[in-house]
Amino acid sequence: MGFRSKFDGEENTDSNTVQSPHLNTQPNPAALSKGVPMPDLGLINPLIQDHEVTEIMINDLRNIAIEKRGQIIVTPVRFKSIDELNRIVRILLEPTGRTLTPEHPLAMATLPDGSRVHIAAPPVTENGPCITIRRFPKRYNIDNFIANGTMDKRIAHFLEACVVGKQNILISGGTGTGKTTILNSFIALIPPHERVITIEDTAEIPLILPNQVKMMTRPASLGADLIDAKMLVMNALRMRPDRIIIGECRGSEAMDMIQAMNTGHQGSMTTIHANTPRDALMRLETLMMTSGIDIPLPAMRRQIVNAIQVIVQIRRFHTGARKIVSIQEITGMEQDVILTQEIFSFENSNPNDHHSDQGSFRFNVSAKVIENLRAQGIRAQL
Repeated sequence: MGFRSKFDGEENTDSNTVQSPHLNTQPNPAALSKGVPMPDLGLINPLIQDHEVTEIMINDLRNIAIEKRGQIIVTPVRFKSIDELNRIVRILLEPTGRTLTPEHPLAMATLPDGSRVHIAAPPVTENGPCITIRRFPKRYNIDNFIANGTMDKRIAHFLEACVVGKQNILISGGTGTGKTTILNSFIALIPPHERVITIEDTAEIPLILPNQVKMMTRPASLGADLIDAKMLVMNALRMRPDRIIIGECRGSEAMDMIQAMNTGHQGSMTTIHANTPRDALMRLETLMMTSGIDIPLPAMRRQIVNAIQVIVQIRRFHTGARKIVSIQEITGMEQDVILTQEIFSFENSNPNDHHSDQGSFRFNVSAKVIENLRAQGIRAQL
């Protein structure tokens, strides 16, 4: 299913039609690994090689769990000794040049396939090092989300129209809901001629666009100053970006991001930890307050209203299913309150069972953002 500016089958003769790449665009795995082979991780190699495993949790020698198809499973894998587990830690940290010590018992790393690694060791943990490996799908494909029920075709058409039509998007959800995977699928829809700057703490966004620059934060260490997301956003503005993508908005960079969205960088996107669109806006306000810039709350909210057009809310159900449960647009302000309206929602077929993932997606109301897209010649079939 590819996007065109018109979905109703009528012939399109406009040479200026906005088009995006096909929905099945995939990142090049070599762009993630840069030709670096995966290390030999011994007992957990089979878990790494299982593409359905999205999380590997080594709690101690004999307590190793995984997340597979959204379900947490305790595995029969056991390490024979603490030395065997420590060897895995050394292999994971070797590319970073770091070692764990009682003074510095926490570390992060990235595997060549893009998997994110977090390690906590004594004295923070009690029974040896704890390793958490977050793995990411190799395909960033909206068609996959339709097939697994995360969204339906109408939502896919609408979201692709929003990306191509340069609407600023905030992706909201709890831990493990798939925010980054959704974000990556959106990035794959950006027209290839646009210059995109991506900013993240750990390497989760692949290089899939010809004019894309990846920027990474860096913690302070001996001989190296801290480089945080706020600093990278400020520098990105000097790099002639069409769009700025922040992997996760979690600190004072929120203020710079909102200001960038308000100064000509349409089509920018980020993710945020929140359970509802309203909570996402409240969290965004809180993060902006940490910037140290003294702005009255009503003025801050006005900046948010002018910056963000669409909020995409994702939820992970107890069954492991992940669904877009709400898409809302920001419509304005009334008495210092940010106003939103819901364009799409997921309706549970059993209202008495809040945890059920059975239901259907509903288109609720024609929105201002749809009119903005139509003004650009972009029509989504809803």
